[in-house]
Amino acid sequence: MKCSAFWNYVNVRPGNRVYPCCRFKQPVATFKGNLEQIINGPEYIELRERSTTGDYIPECQKCFDEEALGHKSLRMKLNEEYTFDTPVVKFLEIGMDNLCNLVCDGCISEFSSSWIIKEKQLYGAPLNKKLSIDEVNSIPDTVEKILFLGGEPLITDKHLSVLKLHPNPSECRIIYNTNCSYMPKLQWKQQWSKFKSIHFILSVDGVAEINEKVRGGSVWQDTLDFIEYCKSNNYTFEFNTVLHRNNWFDLTNLVNFINEYDDWYINLLTYPKNLALNTLSTTELHTFLQKAESLTFPNKIYILNYVKDILNNRL
Repeated sequence: MKCSAFWNYVNVRPGNRVYPCCRFKQPVATFKGNLEQIINGPEYIELRERSTTGDYIPECQKCFDEEALGHKSLRMKLNEEYTFDTPVVKFLEIGMDNLCNLVCDGCISEFSSSWIIKEKQLYGAPLNKKLSIDEVNSIPDTVEKILFLGGEPLITDKHLSVLKLHPNPSECRIIYNTNCSYMPKLQWKQQWSKFKSIHFILSVDGVAEINEKVRGGSVWQDTLDFIEYCKSNNYTFEFNTVLHRNNWFDLTNLVNFINEYDDWYINLLTYPKNLALNTLSTTELHTFLQKAESLTFPNKIYILNYVKDILNNRL
């Protein structure tokens, strides 16, 4: 199915790996500092051709799976926001490095340098090392949105070097995906004031001690303080939760906490496979369904259908 990501979206990850979106299963190119070369490069041209002809692209399977369960996939959302006109970079998703202070369930050293030590304990050697990207040479004036990923993007000032390159900041929205451990520096506000808006995605996978347990090294009070920071500075924010076998039982507390606010997205963990919901026992899955059906939360129909599909496959 046709996806506008191949026309508008560049995801650059630590290690100079380029993906056409955050869900694509493998890198398609190597970042060398120039974003326009990527969107017009042979790899993206091939993806646009395959997407236009309706060729099955296996790296897009997560969107296909969501759509099969009646959920609006990322592909569908992107197609509502972007066009299939001349290829230009409108959405830049960028991780400057994998520096992170947390060891969250479901993460790996690719996205958290703190996981290097744990992977040495688990496997005898880390899966990745400390990673970064090459210096960004320029930001096209077509870029309407920049989402900073990590690691934890607020650990360093590296994101400022990207912001300073944008030729038309008043037309660009800035988003940070943060674990709430690092309060933004006062001097950053001067640079942020040039942009259309500043928004934060707060990673919260449980309430209080559950969040601290599944997001190893986190402090719940830091999350509460970060929420207050956003509110006092009139920065918009949303919550992102990854649901898995180590936090599903805290869903009621999450709903009660986050429903005080406006914006929340729940994502289902699919990797590592040993933490996915399909590893729960049949009794646990029925308990989850009973609990979830009485609550109001985003993506509810999709998540219920996902669990029911697991149970149906066990019959």
